[in-house]
Amino acid sequence: MFSADVLKRFDLNGPRYTSYPTADRFAAHFRPDDYARALRTMQHRPASLYVHVPFCRSLCYYCACNKIISKSATIADEYLDLLARETTLVNSHTGTLPIAQIAFGGGTPNFLSIAQLQRLMAGLAGKFDLLPEREQGIELDPRFLDAAYVAALPALGFNRVSYGVQDFDQQVQTLIHRFQTFEQTASAVEAARTVGISSVSFDLVYGLPIQSRESFAATLERVLSLEPDRLALFNYAHIPERFKAQRRIPTETLPSIQQRTELFLYATERLVDAGYQTIGLDHFAKPGDPLAKALADGSLRRNFQGYSTHHATDLVGLGVSAISHLNGVFAQNSPQLDVYRDRVSHDQFATVRGVALNRDDKIRSTVIEQIMCTGRVDWSEIAAMFAIDPSSYFAETQDAIEQFASVGIVTQSPRELIVTPQGRLLLRAVAMVFDKYKHAKREQTITFSRIA
Repeated sequence: MFSADVLKRFDLNGPRYTSYPTADRFAAHFRPDDYARALRTMQHRPASLYVHVPFCRSLCYYCACNKIISKSATIADEYLDLLARETTLVNSHTGTLPIAQIAFGGGTPNFLSIAQLQRLMAGLAGKFDLLPEREQGIELDPRFLDAAYVAALPALGFNRVSYGVQDFDQQVQTLIHRFQTFEQTASAVEAARTVGISSVSFDLVYGLPIQSRESFAATLERVLSLEPDRLALFNYAHIPERFKAQRRIPTETLPSIQQRTELFLYATERLVDAGYQTIGLDHFAKPGDPLAKALADGSLRRNFQGYSTHHATDLVGLGVSAISHLNGVFAQNSPQLDVYRDRVSHDQFATVRGVALNRDDKIRSTVIEQIMCTGRVDWSEIAAMFAIDPSSYFAETQDAIEQFASVGIVTQSPRELIVTPQGRLLLRAVAMVFDKYKHAKREQTITFSRIA
């Protein structure tokens, strides 16, 4: 492991690069008409859909997602009305797009009843061509789930489920206000496998209050006993100035950078020993999983849902705060439900910010995505793709890259840049070197998480 001095030197605030330019660079002068224009120019090739369901039944203190705490079924019915209108509006500009991937995120998508989920899927099927071989996943909270709910999912097209776990330690759960037993999670996994759902993934979080190697190791062993197909190992981002609920987590209970690093490295070693393959920054998959195959064949992509096999090149986001990425354009809906409601109920897009990528953005986006997905940049490929001399084009990055190389984070040659295995913890820091906007004034006030 790197020394404490090296970790502190590179442990900066930085984005996770689920896009480039990052969301804080989306500009308010990008308007609904700009998004509509991008939709009209979409090619009829297979695309992806992301549907944001913002509602949760209880508040988890650590959570940084766009969410609304409620127990009302009525609010969900109203929201489905709005999603139907937005879907119709998209269709009026694109025609019937073929859809190869659908992801439901939140919030808590299983806040919706099966009847509500059926209604939502019927609306999507009426406006899009949902390809029969599509990948369709949903995030589920095992605390509010039963076998009957899971059993109904395959008939609606779902073949992937993701369960939030975070940590099974009861003391940690108390501090983050998320009480979830191992038995609840095991039952959810069994229910998915019983009905033939092809992929089960877990989300784990390290860096939570009072986590220790011993407590997290116990969680990890319980997780491995359930044999998930994929795991995501996220670093908790403590940003109480932005997320009020995080103020309820005492700062003094959080692990130090050294402790967080030890947790990550231990978990990585244990997962690899258990047969999982490392995918990019923080994902792990069994060797036969499509994510592992995508990494091997070079088709792995990074987007707002993390890592993806990304059969589609265009992503249409539906719902409050959802982000679309199509034809070199990013467009984001308002994160405020009242604004989203007002716009969509008047048959207007709820776009409040976005950006159209220029040539430099596209070049840097490709380099950053290669770093985040594979930890390697093939400069000959970049040269051929964009007709540039990378050494000249990125001359200003050389000093920073040499600093990384001097401590073993990267190795470099005229042909390639490679992040070392131990340097993978600092992938985001390496990617940041190629971010032209990192020192520019931000369009949005966003406080990023620490790198390590």
